[in-house]
Amino acid sequence: MKLNLAWLKARLLAPSRQIRWKIIAPYAILTLVLAAGGTFMATRMVTGSLEERFENQLAEAARVTSDAVVRREREHLELVRGISFTEGVAAAIREQNQSALARLIEPLAANSRAELVEVVNLDGQRVFGLRLSEAGTFEYEAFSGDGDRSPWSVVDRVLRENVDALGDKYAQIAATEEGYALYTSGPIFQDDELVGVALVGSRLDSFLPVAKSEALADITVYDFEGAPIATTFAATGEGGEADLTPAAAVTSGLDTPGAIRETKTLFGREFDLLYGELVIRDEAVGIYSVGLPRSFILNAAVTARWQLGLLFAVATVAVLVTGWLLARGLTAPLLQLVRVAKAVTGGDLTARSNIRMRDEVGQLAESFDKMTERLQKQHLSTILALTSAIDARDPNTAGHSARVGQLAVTIGKELGLPESQLQHLEIGGYLHDIGKIGVRDSVLLKAGSLTPEERELIENHPRIGLEILAPVELAPEVVAFVSGHHEKLDGSGYPHGWSGEEVSIIARIATIADIYDALTTARPYREAMSVDEALEIMSREVAEAKLDAHVYATFQGLVPRWEWRRHTDPDLQGFRLTDQQLPNAA
Repeated sequence: MKLNLAWLKARLLAPSRQIRWKIIAPYAILTLVLAAGGTFMATRMVTGSLEERFENQLAEAARVTSDAVVRREREHLELVRGISFTEGVAAAIREQNQSALARLIEPLAANSRAELVEVVNLDGQRVFGLRLSEAGTFEYEAFSGDGDRSPWSVVDRVLRENVDALGDKYAQIAATEEGYALYTSGPIFQDDELVGVALVGSRLDSFLPVAKSEALADITVYDFEGAPIATTFAATGEGGEADLTPAAAVTSGLDTPGAIRETKTLFGREFDLLYGELVIRDEAVGIYSVGLPRSFILNAAVTARWQLGLLFAVATVAVLVTGWLLARGLTAPLLQLVRVAKAVTGGDLTARSNIRMRDEVGQLAESFDKMTERLQKQHLSTILALTSAIDARDPNTAGHSARVGQLAVTIGKELGLPESQLQHLEIGGYLHDIGKIGVRDSVLLKAGSLTPEERELIENHPRIGLEILAPVELAPEVVAFVSGHHEKLDGSGYPHGWSGEEVSIIARIATIADIYDALTTARPYREAMSVDEALEIMSREVAEAKLDAHVYATFQGLVPRWEWRRHTDPDLQGFRLTDQQLPNAA
């Protein structure tokens, strides 16, 4: 028994002899202080009614939602007026000239960030339509097709030339091919004669999340029969689908003054829903509700209990976090060095620790970074020497490998690729034509047309390059550059005939960089093409889905800058053996 007590005492006292516990002990005391403070705060909590605060928040959410709808309708009105007063729109409607309508209306739509724009003729038929192709962008796609809008009240009123106290513009929630949307309509006149109707809309499924972020409550929109048509509530949850249909008393009671409130159980939780009419231009266009969970309505005793528990939790977390921060301060630099060392071991010679400390760890990190920098320079120098050997073999393509590598890096930077990927692009560019070493001079340097057999030899140089580089441990991205710089997205490239997603982003960049430099460089069988000629050929291949459109668009934007560098940077001119450097046969 005495032995057991001695063992237990030793186990209990052991932590007190460890420095980490000496550090944590003050924070344990802090926990007790916070706990006492939490108890004091819990006893001082005001136990007044939270129901009133909840009702005010619900009413505020309803007001914010209504204001958001009104603001959106005003934005619609501005665009409707802009379309109506734009010169040429009325004439284009009469002529049903869709290209003219696109040219006139799309800039207006983009400026106001409208989601849906339609133009309707006097028969109520859609003449032209625009829809935002993707939220958060300014790219639109035109659509026409069957679109009978004559049953819509906002179209019918305008076509009948109705004018009320607020004017000749109207609003409606309508079901469309895009789902339910809030539309605003207005007339388009030519010489005081009605020629059509302008419609501007916002999809409810994209508008309601925006309104929710302002109202801080879930929003649901219903038709006049009470059927939900759009909501920010999740479609399904715990317990299956949510039944958002309001009680009959709700829809029938909206005509009476005062707010209509209902408690519903959704996904196993109770929500309070506040209903109201969605009013635009003094006219109801639908019914809406805002909902908040009742779970946070707690009495003062429950609140105090949770406050106390929270304080205990915070105190515990404070102890753990503080200890963790202290340990992290000591070990983080070493862990960073380990991560960088692993990255360098994996072939990423751009990795640096960037540790700036004055102690021994800082000195170690600085020495490691300098060593890695020297390794990177030696690595690139070795590859450049190999590139020079390729240039010396074929003087007609002197500097081609260096230019392709640097152009690929420039494109990669514009695309936002990380530094490690940029290094792989540079190395891949330097090595992409190494396979030409295995092609006979009689074929490689031939000035005339190639026979099918000779062309097959040339087109096999990526495979030869992979065989040459096989003993070298290169990054997969470098291998992708060497093997895929002649591949096309439609499968017409060589040597693998890859297509679509088989062509990686590295290979897509490599193909564009290689094609451009090849076209703008003189070859034995042709003169160098101008920049415009090269871009015309490449644009045609983009249109034929052979080259990546996004990468090509990025490349086009940097062509002027690249051309200036190409003609001024001596490192891009390549290595050539002069007559004095050639061995004397005598």
